[in-house]
Amino acid sequence: MNWKHVHLIFLREMNDQLRDRRTLFTIAILPMLLYPLLGMLMMQIAQFHREYTVSIRVVGAENWPARSPLLDAHQQLIPLPGLEKITRLVEIEAVPWPSDDSPEARAKLEQASRAAVMADVVDAVLLIEPEFDSLLQLRAAHATQSDAPPDSTQEVGQDTEQRAGGNARLAAEISAEKATEPAQVPVSETEDGLELIANLARDNSKIAQARLSTVLDQWRANWVVSQLSAAGVNPRLVEPIMLTETDTSVSSVRRAMLWSKILPFVMLVWALTGAFYPAIDLCAGEKERGTLETLLSSPARRREIVWGKLLTISVFSIGSALLNLMSMHLTAGIIVKQLASQGSTEIASVLGPMPIHAFGWLVLLLIPMAAFFSALALAVAALARSTKEGQYYLMPLLMVTLPLVALPMLPSLQLNLGTSLVPVSGAVFLVRSLIEGRYTEAVVHLPVVVLVTAACCWLALRWAIRQFESEAVMFREADRWSVKLWMRHLWRDRGDTASPTEAVLCGLTIIIGMFFAQFVAGSTIHDFTSIATSTVIVQIAIILTPCVLMALFLTRSPRRALRIHRPQFSHVVAAVMIGVAMHPSYMALGSGISQVYEIGEETSSVLQMFQSLVLSQPLWIILLLMAALPAICEELAFRGFIFGGLLHKNGALRAIVVSALFFGFTHPVLQQSIAASLMGLMLGLIAWRTGGVLCTILVHAINNTLSLTMAWCAANHVSLPARLNWAVSTQGDAWTYRPEWIAISVFITLAMLVVLFRRNADTRQVVQAEMA
Repeated sequence: MNWKHVHLIFLREMNDQLRDRRTLFTIAILPMLLYPLLGMLMMQIAQFHREYTVSIRVVGAENWPARSPLLDAHQQLIPLPGLEKITRLVEIEAVPWPSDDSPEARAKLEQASRAAVMADVVDAVLLIEPEFDSLLQLRAAHATQSDAPPDSTQEVGQDTEQRAGGNARLAAEISAEKATEPAQVPVSETEDGLELIANLARDNSKIAQARLSTVLDQWRANWVVSQLSAAGVNPRLVEPIMLTETDTSVSSVRRAMLWSKILPFVMLVWALTGAFYPAIDLCAGEKERGTLETLLSSPARRREIVWGKLLTISVFSIGSALLNLMSMHLTAGIIVKQLASQGSTEIASVLGPMPIHAFGWLVLLLIPMAAFFSALALAVAALARSTKEGQYYLMPLLMVTLPLVALPMLPSLQLNLGTSLVPVSGAVFLVRSLIEGRYTEAVVHLPVVVLVTAACCWLALRWAIRQFESEAVMFREADRWSVKLWMRHLWRDRGDTASPTEAVLCGLTIIIGMFFAQFVAGSTIHDFTSIATSTVIVQIAIILTPCVLMALFLTRSPRRALRIHRPQFSHVVAAVMIGVAMHPSYMALGSGISQVYEIGEETSSVLQMFQSLVLSQPLWIILLLMAALPAICEELAFRGFIFGGLLHKNGALRAIVVSALFFGFTHPVLQQSIAASLMGLMLGLIAWRTGGVLCTILVHAINNTLSLTMAWCAANHVSLPARLNWAVSTQGDAWTYRPEWIAISVFITLAMLVVLFRRNADTRQVVQAEMA
């Protein structure tokens, strides 16, 4: 690579972008104006913020205990200590309890109260039933007599007898009191004689409910204290311990924790958008201006052109993110000072200035992320035939990257081996640990994050270079799209295998079908018959049928489109040995994935139920349904139609990786999806070297057969044959491989891969024709 050419292209693109007023405004001027304007707007809106009074109708206020009143002489809430502000914001409308206290009258009262709340006449209604005071007295008497501490001078037997006698007398008094009550007085249908009616679909009604609940909770606490004091019991028994909390953190660290969640999200979003718009102008814009042909015809190689454009886009991405970061932080600091001057010291202490070391770590995060986003935006923008079309690609790109950027904001996640393996998210988790001062944790996971980030940058750069090396991508014309012409093109220009677009469309169709099938199957699976039915439907209707139909109608040779070629005998033997030798490594890989990404309790219980239903059936039925059928259907789809379409134009790496990802996404459980994706990489390599799907079907079927057989034998308590003791051991109820056999199997797998790489003339000709 000639870096002099890269430098010249970089200077050319920088000069071109600096002359564009729209780019300068979006990247440099808009961030400096946006956050101050938003801050002023927020301060202006805050001036209109106020808490409004809510109205509550209290029906039966006279039924409230007079010794502990709730309302004052003016029929308003009595200000309780600490709740003076709330009581001022509550307006009470006192209504006496109806003289007619029959069940029918109570029903009409409740219906009228509901109608008043729904009609917004009042925000809430509190019904105080006539039995409320008596229920409180009975509850207090019962608690006092049954829960009073025994005298220390009395024997245990005497105390027990007195408790029993007290309870009996209390029960007799309650029965006598009920017997002397008038027959027309009904017993309260609620637990405490209180009922609060509110309309939670309205904010005012919800606020009224919350305020009244707060007042009643405080009144309840005061009433409990008064009852305990009257009974001669220390009220501290209700709350026997008082926890003293001591915060050992430094205020700067607390501020850093808050900023470490907000600023990386804002910074990376602006880094992506700051890279995308220059990328559109440097690709689609040059196509429209007719200057791209001149650049491509220069002595510079395509990869040198990509590097020059990539450096330009990265400069604007980093500049946009830094300017937004500084503008947002300065605006937040001014707002915090304003709030502190107005008396909001708590908010000021939490949202204080960000420590300078946190800013440095964010800049360190920005550099690799800007490079990754720039390469990604350059590759996507190269697909656009016009600037208008390129702008449509921004939303899908944001939808893919935003979850990765927002994932570290979840409070339940932290930096570990599992999260460090997630692209973009792992880097954000690492920077959060550095900002918060957890340096040991960051150093432990630093190598994994660096490797994952470097791999993502390399793949994105490789994709961008491939886009610029493709003449079909660079010189597409922005013609009008017509359904009729598109259908005619599909039929007239059919090939022996699918195109990359048709292969991706087939994979997306399968994933969407699997997405909806999971919801349908989740509510219908209750026995093995339903499991078998859903498995057959998923494998045949959702996975196999789309690729077969597309092979029939969109290609000239369905057999070649599905990659059903006669394999070499040596490849068949090697595939059988790989299927057997690779299974121990696959089992160890699955166990390691489960340790890194632990399975949740609910998912684990569902999997155990599913496993118990399946493993209770005869082994031959399980192998036919769970081993042979998925191996045939999934391989014809993913290593057949999809792999063959993606293999066009020397896309071996693209076919292996993308088909493996599609294969992994069809598995609903995350741990299974990761293991299946890694297995898909091996199956894709085998499919590429052998020129067909028959060998991958063998490997897939053998792997499933061994897994199901070992699980079935362990579940049905089958004794381990003595001739297998050298390779398999039993640990509890599970069959596992011995470590020495796992090590041997790795060497056997590598040796068989060497055999697969030896192709005869026929196999070489088939693969070369597919990659043309």
